[in-house]
Amino acid sequence: MKKSLGKGLDSLIRSNNKPDPLSKIDNSELFITDLMPNPNQPRKNFDVDLINDLADSIKEHGLIQPISVIDNKDGKYIIVAGERRWRASQVIGLKKVPVNILSSDDQNTFELALVENIQREDLNPIETAKAIKKLINDYNFSNDQILKITGKKRASIINTLRILELPNQVIDLIIDNKLTRGHAIALLSFEDESKIIEISQNIISDGLSVREVEKLARKSKKENFKRNSNQNDIYLDGIRNDLENKIGLTVNIKGGSKSGKVEIKFNSLEELNNLIKFFKK
Repeated sequence: MKKSLGKGLDSLIRSNNKPDPLSKIDNSELFITDLMPNPNQPRKNFDVDLINDLADSIKEHGLIQPISVIDNKDGKYIIVAGERRWRASQVIGLKKVPVNILSSDDQNTFELALVENIQREDLNPIETAKAIKKLINDYNFSNDQILKITGKKRASIINTLRILELPNQVIDLIIDNKLTRGHAIALLSFEDESKIIEISQNIISDGLSVREVEKLARKSKKENFKRNSNQNDIYLDGIRNDLENKIGLTVNIKGGSKSGKVEIKFNSLEELNNLIKFFKK
């Protein structure tokens, strides 16, 4: 908890090496009822036990880091960073909380609020993916900007976004913390949606590790390849047999249904002439 309380927009802004578009106006207290959640808050699910643990910490040590807010111009203040602290403060019945009132236009505020949350390691994988997608789609963040603010590798970002392609039933399991990010990425290796759902249920019922799911995915790919290869062989074997019956020569087909070559073996000039006559018909 102390580690989480120690990080916020200040560390974010330093990591980006940008001038702070959020200028601090005040460092004071506000009634807790005057604060409201950020509508662009990527976190949709708040763990009650973690909130209660944070509440106990605040009760014992006080609210170490003020909640960052902006004036909504209607008597309320939107939380930019610190919604969990705000919720925990309500649990122990605080009337007022320390705040940093910030000044910024809406876009800068919401961009930084999203970024601040993405950098937290405890965000749900689906929430992280949706936050990154929002930065890209709504705020036109470039790939390089996404890589810089998250500190993650390109492959990691791509995999995070691909998690959103999983079936909704599986996405719900990830949101409920029944499947980890590693499980989600491993499930992406399965081609069939029904298979993905089946394996996701097996993960929960059998306690499958990420490595075990990856092993099942490799096995599934081999089986699919073998099945497709057999189907191609049956098709090509039929063509080969038909051709041999028509020309009376040995035929060998190399390759697959998409590309390859046909070899026809002849043992005499007469057989070659008969073959040429066949193709001239």
